[in-house]
This record gives sequence, C-alpha cells and structure tokens, in this order.
Amino acid sequence: MATREQRHRAGHYEILVETLAKFEFFEAGWNPYQRYLDVDKVDFILRRRDGVQLKYREVQVKYGKLYDCTRPWEKPLFDVTSWRFFNEGEFARFLARRDFFIAYVLAHDSGYKGDIFIFPVKQFHDLLIKAVVAGGRRRVYLSRSVADQSRWYFRIASRFDAISKDTCVDISQYRRNFAVLQ
Repeated sequence: MATREQRHRAGHYEILVETLAKFEFFEAGWNPYQRYLDVDKVDFILRRRDGVQLKYREVQVKYGKLYDCTRPWEKPLFDVTSWRFFNEGEFARFLARRDFFIAYVLAHDSGYKGDIFIFPVKQFHDLLIKAVVAGGRRRVYLSRSVADQSRWYFRIASRFDAISKDTCVDISQYRRNFAVLQ
C-alpha cells in the first residue's frame, strides 16, 4: 500500500477519483466515456444498451477526502467526515435534466472503501441549499455514523449534540446508488 506521502505526490486527486468512478460505473454495467475537457460540468458520459434501446447519462465527479472525527462534540456521532465548498447555485442550470448526476467519491488515507454516492442533480442541489454557509459559499459535510456505519449524513448544522432532522439529512440511500441511473 502506498504511504500517505506517496499518495500526495501521485498527482491530482480528481483524476485518481475519476478513475475509481470509471471502474465503479463499468462494474455497474455502464460504459463510461471520459470527456477531453470538463465542459458543462460533465466528466463522463455513461452509455448502456438495454435490449435495443441506448441510454446515456452525464456525470460530474466530485472528490471528498475522509477525515477521522477528532472534535469532542463530533466523536459520539460520527467516525469519519468529509467537507468541501460549493457555490450555492453551482448546479442550478441542470435542474431540469433527468440524465445528469453527481458522483461524490469519498476516500480516507487508509484507502478507498467503496464510498461512492450517486445523486440525481435535483436532489444534490436541494441538499446543497441546506448546507452550512461559510464565507458566502456552502460547506458540504458528509459524515458516517459512529453507531451504525451503514448510515451516512449530510450535515445542515454546524455544531450539535444529536443527529436529527434539524441537524442532518440521511443520505445513506445514495451510497452505491447505481440503480438511480436507470
């Protein structure tokens, strides 16, 4: 296994994550074509033949590094978390598109463990407008429950004592959600 230092020298993480995502989509029965340029936020065009019908999907891939939770208030709730900034309206122009998806790939320094989340763009946009505001942008936190590691949450509050509808949105159904591409 590569050391942390070797991984940091390996290159741009977005490129590595796109490679992971390509493999994941291939394993789920889709043929991923990578765009030469990231035009219109499209990293991949997925193609699949169902009988005689061809289906196409467009995907934007995002990377989130998973960190161990170390803050005293977080530790009883979450074991790992990822955060990154987005602009609030970043995907607004795609909302009418039923063929556009966000693939959010999370990986810890210990390695990738299959944590890929696939969101229809409308659902991701709806989450994004609930995200914590920091410096005029939206800070997106994706965190795994320490009590039930099959549960993942999109945090909508900055600091809290319990997971509730006022503090988090359960996003567990989006983990490895390849069926949504149908």
